[in-house]
Amino acid sequence: MGRTTRTPQDIKKLHKQIQRCYAENRRALHPVQFYLTSHGGQLKKNMDENDKGWVNWKDIHIKPEHYSEFIKKEDLVYLTSDSPNVLKELDESKAYVIGGLVDHNHHKGFTYKQASDYGIDHAQLPLGNFVKMNSRKVLAVNHVFEIILEYLETRNWQEAFFTILPQRKGAVPTDKACESSSHDKQCSRTEGGSDSDSSEGECSRNEPDSPRKEEKQDKKNSTESAVNSTPH
Repeated sequence: MGRTTRTPQDIKKLHKQIQRCYAENRRALHPVQFYLTSHGGQLKKNMDENDKGWVNWKDIHIKPEHYSEFIKKEDLVYLTSDSPNVLKELDESKAYVIGGLVDHNHHKGFTYKQASDYGIDHAQLPLGNFVKMNSRKVLAVNHVFEIILEYLETRNWQEAFFTILPQRKGAVPTDKACESSSHDKQCSRTEGGSDSDSSEGECSRNEPDSPRKEEKQDKKNSTESAVNSTPH
């Protein structure tokens, strides 16, 4: 995970998201080789002050250098929702970079520009192929990380997305969203003589719930950045 421009509040949020990534990787059935890069400045200060135990973290490579200093460009893929390239699968020979931005709405296009400036490959997760959301297709750092872990376990993007995405995103499968949209149009035609509240209520009762995967029973109990998708 590489550092980018952030406010003090962003730093605190990022720290918590890194903690979540670390914990999830430790308990994952298929953990990744996890690098936290460009580690220094305000982020390191925040971690030193609020989480002194980070120096004892295991199964993570924490480096002050930029990821491009020790990983070849041809082996890097920067994950950014602004990329026109859509991932179909994870290449286990590649290292995937998750930019350390918490609120991408304040920095739209920043990570895509950064990848282009460094001359490295870039891509976005295939979210739009499987998920219809109420908000922009921008996810928190830990959500991207957890989706990667889930995909490595299931090899199923849709299952990974709906296991990890928070319900507040209003996510539904794209096929269900199409069915809902088609049904809304049908309601509009058949309920045209009714008032809007009644028609809306009729349609909303048939709106599908977001599917959620059952919690796994087999995961080990336990206690961000370039992520190499090769399992340990």
